[in-house]
Amino acid sequence: PGSIFKLITSAAAIENIKDIDSRRFTCAGSVDVAGVTVKCTGVHGSQTFEDALANSCNCAFAQISLELGADTIESYAKKFGFLDSQSLSGIPTMAGSFTKGTSGSANLAWSGIGQYEDLICPYSMLRYVSAIANGGSVVEPSLLLDTPSGSTTSLLSTATANKLRDMMNYNVSAHYGTNRFPGLNLCAKTGTAEVGDGTSHAWFTGFLLDDAHPYAFVVLVENAGGGLTNAGAVANTVLQAAVNK
Repeated sequence: PGSIFKLITSAAAIENIKDIDSRRFTCAGSVDVAGVTVKCTGVHGSQTFEDALANSCNCAFAQISLELGADTIESYAKKFGFLDSQSLSGIPTMAGSFTKGTSGSANLAWSGIGQYEDLICPYSMLRYVSAIANGGSVVEPSLLLDTPSGSTTSLLSTATANKLRDMMNYNVSAHYGTNRFPGLNLCAKTGTAEVGDGTSHAWFTGFLLDDAHPYAFVVLVENAGGGLTNAGAVANTVLQAAVNK
């Protein structure tokens, strides 16, 4: 999944690292973890937790992942439904996976970033961002022609959901650029998932802060490259059509 997994790691950090909001993380472009270099896409310098998510900083999230530990991150992925098969109008979805690296290892750092052997189903990510948008509870999605179940499931606390909502909104205003999404009050996270020797998969997920158009979304464009440029453009096209129909 790439960096959209950082939304899971962020939830774990909010609830388990007491001073996370006052922490500063230094990014010099890479960080050494047990003799292995974890590279970042930029050199972000000193940054807050909020800026680390907006910058999608691998160095910061490697540090956060190591501090949280494999068991904690796995427990959050499990709690949010990423490791189980879900049901979409009676159709089972694929279960995801989180392979725990050894404590203090580079594999653990990469897992918390959304690489190593992480796998997630787009539907599970849709449920998760829907819960963030809805104050912690997800209204179970259904196929368009199906009768909505109306059932809700609590995935995370209201306080954590609201914190993640604000951080995802900051991602757009401070980093992605509101000009990419004209007229949309958007909360979002990008992902660029490396897939061996192939071109990376592009991810873009989030929701609108708009009571009249309460839409959550996840876009996956296989082998398309960067998440913002490719999957983000698809999301904007669809959302503009939905809002302005």
